[in-house]
Amino acid sequence: MPHRSTLVGSVRVVPLCDGYAALPLADEVPGKPVDWEAERRSFPWAFSGESDWAWHVHAFLLQTVDGLTLIDTGIGQLGRPPYDVVGRIEDELASIGVSRNDIRHVIHTHLHADHAGGACRPDGGSRFPNAVHYVHPADWSFFARSADEQDFEGRRAITVLEEQGRLDLDPDDREVAKGVRVVHTPGHTPGHRSVVLADGPTTLLLAGDLVHLPIQVAHPEWASSHDEDPGVGSETRTAILNRALEKRWGLAVSHFGRPFGTVLRSGDAQIWVTLPD
Repeated sequence: MPHRSTLVGSVRVVPLCDGYAALPLADEVPGKPVDWEAERRSFPWAFSGESDWAWHVHAFLLQTVDGLTLIDTGIGQLGRPPYDVVGRIEDELASIGVSRNDIRHVIHTHLHADHAGGACRPDGGSRFPNAVHYVHPADWSFFARSADEQDFEGRRAITVLEEQGRLDLDPDDREVAKGVRVVHTPGHTPGHRSVVLADGPTTLLLAGDLVHLPIQVAHPEWASSHDEDPGVGSETRTAILNRALEKRWGLAVSHFGRPFGTVLRSGDAQIWVTLPD
């Protein structure tokens, strides 16, 4: 079953858990002194065993007045070690009474396979045949040239949508459904986007892969091993998290075991605070 949903004004946001794997901590925040035991005490849900972190694959369903909007599509059939999860996005949707045919908008934060792989079914057909798919053109071009087979598969999974005229490559930051705005947040990939959902006085930032672990909220300036351009990624992460702190936005994080939270100031420190389940 999906995690507990949250409300942003009148919009219900449902996290869809597409899969899970344990990934090595040794690959994170290279060259920085992290007290992982302290992190484990603060965020036990973020860890798996003694040397791994708990990597969840989430998509998010937004139930808006303009119809159903899906943020990312999960990994589909593209997972392989160490990312060998089995995508279950249709089962997650069915558990809340939603058919894949009901989705009207699909926003891809970026084209890594764990975010775009579920756009098509194993037979190559569109998983969400009635939806427009939104991709930043910088990612569309970048992943076409990628030498990494799994990265290229993330793009190939939605090539059929271009042929069907269901791929939107407009680069502008803009509203694509009522209250749902795409914002270019590059670094993790050249065309990485975040989504700002606003309804009334309440705003939620759906952050894509701006952050992978809570330590990156405390130290957004630290480079991430997951970013294609670590320098740009750090600059973007710092700017966006500062904006979220200043404007008191909520956050939804794709790979957190508890996906909803916020950024707060504690003394001189910036910290992640998880919303209760």
